[in-house]
Amino acid sequence: MNCVRCNGLIVSDDSFSVQTGSSSNFHGWRCVNCGMLADDVINQNRQVIVRRRLSPGAERRRYGSEAA
Repeated sequence: MNCVRCNGLIVSDDSFSVQTGSSSNFHGWRCVNCGMLADDVINQNRQVIVRRRLSPGAERRRYGSEAA
């Protein structure tokens, strides 16, 4: 798998909490080059954002851009 940010190598990552000294409930992927973390929730949210950008008429209104 390749990183979406830098196209680097992605490896499986089980996080370890330094503060408590125990493993956390995070299981995901980490880029060896840039350190970007990703898991299933992050990937699902990215897909939603991409779909919104690709669908016609799905632009969000921005404050102050309404005609008076």
